[in-house]
Amino acid sequence: MKKLKIGYWPLSPNFRSAGDRRRLIFWAHARGHTIVTDLNQSVDVIVASENTDFNSRYFVQKRVPIIFDLIDAYLSPLNSYDDLARGIAKRLSGQISGNIKPFSRHVSDFCMNSTAVICSSVEQEQIIKNYNTNTYIILDSHDEIPFIDARHQKAETLNERRILWEGQPATIRGVQQISSILAQISKSNNLRFDFVTDEKYFQLLNKYIQKNTWDLLKKDLSQIADLVRIVPWSPDHLVECAQRSAVAMIPIDLSVPMQNLKPENRLLIMWRLGLPCLTSPSPAYARVALKAGVNAVCENPQVWLESFNRILNDPEFAYDEIVGGQNYLRENHNSAILLSKWDAAFESVMG
Repeated sequence: MKKLKIGYWPLSPNFRSAGDRRRLIFWAHARGHTIVTDLNQSVDVIVASENTDFNSRYFVQKRVPIIFDLIDAYLSPLNSYDDLARGIAKRLSGQISGNIKPFSRHVSDFCMNSTAVICSSVEQEQIIKNYNTNTYIILDSHDEIPFIDARHQKAETLNERRILWEGQPATIRGVQQISSILAQISKSNNLRFDFVTDEKYFQLLNKYIQKNTWDLLKKDLSQIADLVRIVPWSPDHLVECAQRSAVAMIPIDLSVPMQNLKPENRLLIMWRLGLPCLTSPSPAYARVALKAGVNAVCENPQVWLESFNRILNDPEFAYDEIVGGQNYLRENHNSAILLSKWDAAFESVMG
């Protein structure tokens, strides 16, 4: 493939979002392609993110192929009211021009108008194929996070152990699902809980109404609030917390389609960091855990309780869980695989 000049409508200024730097930016830098955000320039192809104005005049140029990097499940809204409200908010804020309609309609229409659509999971692709058959499943690159071999486990103190949660504040309320379990295991295991995330977040469109993440945790984990700390997200902080932790957790509110249909990125990151990890039974996590041969999925509170206790008190079992996860990573998630998938997506639209 020739070196491309790619017009990009990013998720964030300066490509700071993980959805920018771990995806298109990762591939373009590795392959030597040029990315510009000024779409007035002549480009070979345009890549649109979820923050794109789908009705922009830039997409009228039929000679320029369009790739839609749709990494979240916006085609599966919580309900019709939330969907319409998001569409209205996007229009009133100026993020989207044109007529007001439910946001999922904007997304589905743009899928149909795109030359190719990239998503993050098998489950998302099944929905997207209703609107565009030229689809590609590509997970995030995790190269910014070191691969910590399972044999290099940290030495834990006898008096205190830690459980790690990592992610964006938008997903943090999943802990409410297992708050009583966390309170119960903390009594018998002398635990502390590290939440590596942003200390503040925006409630609307990731731009408006700033709030404190701690207020969410204090409300949802009131029984163990004194055992919880927030650590500002950075690769270094994440590694430091992982090296102090015995296990990671990813509880999810499965009643929210956006959460239920998320890909397996967070689970893969925990394995990369050398941690056993327990998750809710989302389709992606259940699929990957089964293929990896690990016991990561907790289908009810009793399984959460038993799984935490087993990992915390059975070092050999915990070690085997990490080995299983890391073997899966080596075979299914590495830079060569990801770069090849991006190559295929671009080759499909460049002719």
